[in-house]
Amino acid sequence: MRKIAFSHWDNRIAPVFDTSCQIRLVGEDNRRIVLEREELLVEGLPAARALRLAELGVDVLVCGAISRVLQETVAGWGIRVVPFVAGDLEEIIRAWVGGAFDCLAFAMPGCYGKNRRRLGGGRRGRSQQPHPGEGPGWGRQVRGWGGKGLRSPAAVRAGGWVCPRCGQWTPPEPGAPWRARYCPCCGAVMTAR
Repeated sequence: MRKIAFSHWDNRIAPVFDTSCQIRLVGEDNRRIVLEREELLVEGLPAARALRLAELGVDVLVCGAISRVLQETVAGWGIRVVPFVAGDLEEIIRAWVGGAFDCLAFAMPGCYGKNRRRLGGGRRGRSQQPHPGEGPGWGRQVRGWGGKGLRSPAAVRAGGWVCPRCGQWTPPEPGAPWRARYCPCCGAVMTAR
């Protein structure tokens, strides 16, 4: 059974996870809901909120906007974060459990705007969606933390790639060339983990 936490307020995904106090905890197994209950989150430090999610055994957190500090703290507990989601809570739960969840369809207003244009089809009816690993910027070198130069290919291969926007993780690719990667879910440039 996998546990997914949906941060909510007024039967919708809460706009900001950092200040939301309620989550709907849903346990799903083979596209069926086997557990569903409400839980409260403590206010305060990001570490306390992340610890509460870990105590509940959460595998995935679906939320609205989230600060980078809190997102990294939650991810540090091994919880996948799916941020910038908006919409009706019940509809999103049904889509998630049914396997029809699309991060672009449930994106917060203003999020992924640039990618929506690229993913939505281009002139003359042709789709301009890049194949993962291709597209504008493919082959550009990616700077390391703080602009201090490139991270070594060995470091990239050790941890794989993670999308800073939607939390999608791709495994390391031994022997793969050192180039920018694009998220297969939302199209954002992925960062080395």
